[in-house]
Amino acid sequence: MPITFSSSARAAPLPRSPLHDGIRTIVPLWRNDAGNNGLHDSVKADFENLGGTVTTGYQYQPTTTDFSTATTSVASQITTLVIAGADPNSVGIYLAAFDEVVSVFHSAANNSTLASTPWYGSDGVALSAALAGDSNAAAFAASAGYPNPTFGLPDALQNLWQPVANAIEARTGITADAFALSAYDAFFVVERALQDVGNLKDFASFKAAFVNAANAYSGVTGSTALDSAGDRLNADFDFWALRLTNGSYGWARIGTYTNGSLTLF
Repeated sequence: MPITFSSSARAAPLPRSPLHDGIRTIVPLWRNDAGNNGLHDSVKADFENLGGTVTTGYQYQPTTTDFSTATTSVASQITTLVIAGADPNSVGIYLAAFDEVVSVFHSAANNSTLASTPWYGSDGVALSAALAGDSNAAAFAASAGYPNPTFGLPDALQNLWQPVANAIEARTGITADAFALSAYDAFFVVERALQDVGNLKDFASFKAAFVNAANAYSGVTGSTALDSAGDRLNADFDFWALRLTNGSYGWARIGTYTNGSLTLF
């Protein structure tokens, strides 16, 4: 039976997952680039707003290939927390990374503290072929739990998006994901904005028309209304984790986050 953790707060989906698991302190490990720095900052802010604690963690450079220093630092911070009285079961690791996650997990697997601590991931690793294709790293990920959120498709609208996804796959041989189908909806928003302004020469007018069109349109992925930052106001997220099936590791959808409600399968 699915387990649902609901809240009216418009927090990012990731902090809800460790809270649901009883995690009260996160030790972050993240790649030093604009996107992953942003993820670290937003997760820290949201998790702390929800009553959790985030330690200093460890930020590694994009050129890093040897992660022993990074993983040793994270393990040391966890040990310090436990010595200070923290319940080991209340501490988790947040990793914001890309395909270098494979090397991170190779290093972490050699540390008993890291191997016994739950890990949480980011959209940069969700559905990573590199991680799924490395049996040792995938085994560590599966053992650590390691859910990764990424933009998902609303189950309630499958009757709308599935025919479009089928048509795309029939023409291209590629399975259409949530991003492809969102681009499909975006095309219609652009078309309506162009109809309103006539051309792109007056970009300010086109921008305003685009926002108005997006706020009024509902496509195969649902409402395309935007918030003040220009992001979609409402969005579904899926959580993916590696699972062993028929002797090999693959990505499985283990939960959803819809309208402030986290449901884990």
